[in-house]
Amino acid sequence: MPYVAKVSHLDRVRRLLDGRVPAADSPYLQRLSSSYLRSLDQHHLDPGDMSGPRVLSSGELREVQQGEEDFLRASGQCLSMLHQTVREADYCVMLTNAAGTTIDYRVDRERRHDFKRAGLYLGSCWSESEEGTCGVASVLQDALPITVHKTDHFRAAFTTLTCSAAPIFAPSGELIGVLDASAIRSPDERDSQSLVNRIVQQSATLIEDGYFLNAMACAWVLLVHRSRHYVEAQPEILIAFDALGNIIAANRRARECIAALTHLPRPMDEVFDLHFERLLDARALQELHLLRLHGGTTLYGRVRAPVQRAVRPARPAPVADVTGSSGAPIDASSRQERDQIVAALTECKWRAQAASQLLGMSRATLYRRMARYQILPPHRR
Repeated sequence: MPYVAKVSHLDRVRRLLDGRVPAADSPYLQRLSSSYLRSLDQHHLDPGDMSGPRVLSSGELREVQQGEEDFLRASGQCLSMLHQTVREADYCVMLTNAAGTTIDYRVDRERRHDFKRAGLYLGSCWSESEEGTCGVASVLQDALPITVHKTDHFRAAFTTLTCSAAPIFAPSGELIGVLDASAIRSPDERDSQSLVNRIVQQSATLIEDGYFLNAMACAWVLLVHRSRHYVEAQPEILIAFDALGNIIAANRRARECIAALTHLPRPMDEVFDLHFERLLDARALQELHLLRLHGGTTLYGRVRAPVQRAVRPARPAPVADVTGSSGAPIDASSRQERDQIVAALTECKWRAQAASQLLGMSRATLYRRMARYQILPPHRR
C-alpha cells in the first residue's frame, strides 16, 4: 500500500469529528462525518490501519459472480466505454454488487500491478463495515453519488486514492450495485474530480437502463423522451406495461419525472391521456407516439414489443435416452417437451436459472422435468 503520513490523517479525522474542519455544515462533509462516526463507533475500525482491503479467493469470487450474471451482462460494455473515457487520466473502473464486492473491473494491463497494490482489484471488498469511509461504501450507505478524495477516506491506507462512485438500481428501486472510477494519483483539489464524477453518474444510468430492458424483456416497454429527436437514440424514460395496460415497472428517471409512477402497478390510463390498446397493434410498433400526461406535459415515445426468444430445436436424442423416470418410452408430446428443455439448457450453457426463465417455468419445475426425462448435464454423463 502507498505510504501515508498517519499522524496528519488521524488529526484530520479528529478535527472533522469535533466540527473543527471549515464548512463542516456542507452536505458532503456531513456525509463524511456520519461515516467516520459509524466507522469508529459501530465498526470499530482503526483510521491509522495501513492494510489493504479483503480480497475474495477465485472460488469465492466465481460464486458471487454466478449470482450476478444478469447484472454483469447488462454492465460489461458500459464498463469498457467508461474506462476508455477516463483511462488517459490514469483511472481504473470497478463494478461492485450490493455488498460492496468488486465483481468486474477495467484497468490498463501495464498499470494493473500498481492498482492491485492500492487495493483496486477484482474481488476486493469495499463495505463500510470493513473499510470505513470510501466511495463505494458511502454510496451503499446513502444511495447517492459521491467523490471521496484522498484524505477524505477513513483509513490511512487509502488516502492517496480518489474514488468517484454512483449507485445502480433495479427496476424495483432496490440498490443492486455501485459503479466506481478510481485513481491512485490525482490533483489535490477535490473540484478537479467533478467531471469524472458526472461521467460516472451518466454511465451508471446507462447500466441501470440496460438492466431494466433485460429484466423487462417479456413485457411491453415505452421508450420515452421529452424531445422527439432522442426517443430512439437515447430514451431517458422507460416504462414497462403488460398486455392488460397495467404499468408494472419504470426506471429511476421515469419515477423522478412522473409522480404517478411512484406506486406500481397501476393502469396506464391513470398516467397518460390515451387508450393503451392502440399501442399494442403491429402498426403502433412502427410509429412515434405523442404522449400526454394528465398534468398536461407532452412526451414522445416508441413501443418495444416483448422479446420472444425462439428456442432452437435440439438434435434428436438417442432412442435409449428418451425414456421416463420409470424407464418406459415417453410419448410424442413428452418427447417434444424434453427436446425443448434440452435446447434451452444448451442455449443457456446448462445454467438452470437462465434456462428456467427462458422456458417460462420455475427452477424447481425444471429440475423435476429433468429428473422425469433423465436429462443429465454434460459433465455428469
